[in-house]
Amino acid sequence: MTLQIAQITDCHLQENPNTAYKGIDADKHVDQCLIWLQNHGPVDLLILTGDLSNFGSQAAYVRLASKLKNLPYPCIWLPGNHDNTLIMAQVSGQAVGQVRVLDYDHWRLVMLNTTELADGCGGGSVSSAQMEELEQVLSFDSQTPVSVFMHHNAVPVNSLWQDNIMLGNWQQFNALIAAHTNVKVVVCGHVHQEFDKLIGHARFLATPSSAVQFSREQEENKVQEELGPGLRLLTLLDNGQIKTSVQRLPKHKTSQLL
Repeated sequence: MTLQIAQITDCHLQENPNTAYKGIDADKHVDQCLIWLQNHGPVDLLILTGDLSNFGSQAAYVRLASKLKNLPYPCIWLPGNHDNTLIMAQVSGQAVGQVRVLDYDHWRLVMLNTTELADGCGGGSVSSAQMEELEQVLSFDSQTPVSVFMHHNAVPVNSLWQDNIMLGNWQQFNALIAAHTNVKVVVCGHVHQEFDKLIGHARFLATPSSAVQFSREQEENKVQEELGPGLRLLTLLDNGQIKTSVQRLPKHKTSQLL
């Protein structure tokens, strides 16, 4: 059977839901994404790829957990550079700081934590211990197709400011991916824009934020104010092939926010 995955990323929920994030209502944007998924299923799994709270707020994580609790499918939380991994783990009940492996009939999904060695500016890395564990996971079964999910991008997006805060050990990571042909796709968030590039046997995907989008190919941070929230759908086929699309939704008005 095929595996239907939805990805929502970079929610940037504030501690107070009435506080705007870069001029938008981040909570309402997440709600839009979840309502769209409810109306356009089926979904087997939802993966949230980091920066779920803008300041690692427990209140934000609790609100997010409340939004997800009645969904008819599992929800996987991953941390980003804006998150507090410890608090996220406590609220979600998930080992968000560890390598997690989910096995399905025809696919293996690997969840990574890229918040090690944070540079204070937004960058992060996969720890050396997790890199070793990832290599072991990929080497254990070279036949089953693998999909990797994480927060930071391992491929430059040609925006100077964003490429300065990508995965810190991206060269080592990409060398590991290149050495294992069973890795079919690497999916991330962080860059607040759509990205799709095939490098060797692996497809590297980045997904728009549920909050705001960043303009492409910029030297400094610039928000594409006309764009609303986005999310990604992935269909993992039995034969190891992937179908994917990005769904964009209308921007929510924020006149009521502080």
